[in-house]
Amino acid sequence: MELCMEEKWKLAKKQSKKAAATEEKKPSSSVERSFRRRCSELVKEQRSRFYIMRRCVIMLIQWRDLA
Repeated sequence: MELCMEEKWKLAKKQSKKAAATEEKKPSSSVERSFRRRCSELVKEQRSRFYIMRRCVIMLIQWRDLA
């Protein structure tokens, strides 16, 4: 019976450490989350603009070669 209680105590201790570790990873405020969201949206927009520009350049090079 005592072994069972010791295992429960160890398990509870491990879970409390995991909970503390996950709390540290969470953003501290909604301002930080909105900043991250804005940054990720800007990165996506720039990536898509770069993709479009690259496709246009490739198309112009091919058009010049065919003319």
